[in-house]
Amino acid sequence: MKTLTYLFIFLFTTLVMAFVPKAGESVWDPRIIVPMTAAMFTLLVWLVARFIDTDRAPLEILVTAGFILLFAPGSHLFFSRDEDALIELGSQCIVPFFLTQYKRISRKDFTKAYGFMLLMGIFCSFTHDGITLPLCLAFLLQAWQRRDEFFRLACWPMVIGWLVGTILQFLTRDHLPSLAPNLQVLTSRTALVLGLLWDTKVFVVAVALTFWLSTTSWGRAELRRTLRRQRLIAYSLLFSLSCVPFAPLGIENTVTGVCFFGMLWALLLCQGLERRFYGVARVRRS
Repeated sequence: MKTLTYLFIFLFTTLVMAFVPKAGESVWDPRIIVPMTAAMFTLLVWLVARFIDTDRAPLEILVTAGFILLFAPGSHLFFSRDEDALIELGSQCIVPFFLTQYKRISRKDFTKAYGFMLLMGIFCSFTHDGITLPLCLAFLLQAWQRRDEFFRLACWPMVIGWLVGTILQFLTRDHLPSLAPNLQVLTSRTALVLGLLWDTKVFVVAVALTFWLSTTSWGRAELRRTLRRQRLIAYSLLFSLSCVPFAPLGIENTVTGVCFFGMLWALLLCQGLERRFYGVARVRRS
């Protein structure tokens, strides 16, 4: 059923791009760009669903695809049917692929691949400004929590590589906002970023779902469960929000980072709601 679901996503995406007219001229042959873009979008859905464990049922996969289509930063480029679509989708695919490998190889022996893992961490970190700093801080926090066994885990070169890429991001910036505790600057910057975030749909959805779940006992239990199972996403979201007053790599990148991790967080909460309501209904019918 999961394979058929991904095939449905591919065919649906292909049909939408094939029949929706494109504004302006394009040098790309639709017979090439349309299936390539649909395949890349399906790959992105598969990677995200695999990383956050929302690939257990067809409904979860379809909800994941819908969330990515509606809320992913840069999703407005997915159906542009040109090189911008492929570049954006390729960039989006790199992050869940990296994070999936980070989870998958945590306790395996990949000694011969340490150099490749280090370079992969540097490349992914250096090319993704919006999530570089919060994810780096989340990696370092998890490394500190597992400090007694960190260098026995196969994923440590990826963490070191991500740290190196983050440092390179700062070193290659011509101008960075001052991190000095100037209350007026911090207040104005925070208000500006929060205003931009409030205009994004995904931030409102993530805040609303979190607040609603916190008002019930089963919702609080679901929040604790999600925090335990997906600490990396929770840490990254908290650190991305903590970076809002400073916006170290730029306000636009800060907004992108919060939206990306907010999308994953909201998707996880929707997965819990699906288990709560749809799962109960499924049990009753059986």
